[in-house]
Amino acid sequence: MAQQPETITTLPTQTENTSEATTPKPLQSPFCSRLRSKKFYFLQQMPTEERHLLDATGHCWCTQTMQAIGPDGERALPKNCNAERNCYRSLFE
Repeated sequence: MAQQPETITTLPTQTENTSEATTPKPLQSPFCSRLRSKKFYFLQQMPTEERHLLDATGHCWCTQTMQAIGPDGERALPKNCNAERNCYRSLFE
């Protein structure tokens, strides 16, 4: 009995379109990396709750503007400085 030649099946390859390729987004931290308070400088870990940043004064500022107002004109507070704002930067970037 004659042997039949072995056939090799190849799977079609998917071509990547560089215009559609996107870089993965970094993990999002609960607060913007530019948000600061006096209490921030005493933290031993990344702030994950408002109480980690807010002291009795409740005063925070943005390191980009060095004011209590962020670059988008909104207040710099833990409840405001999150991924919903255009000026937000993750602590993981």
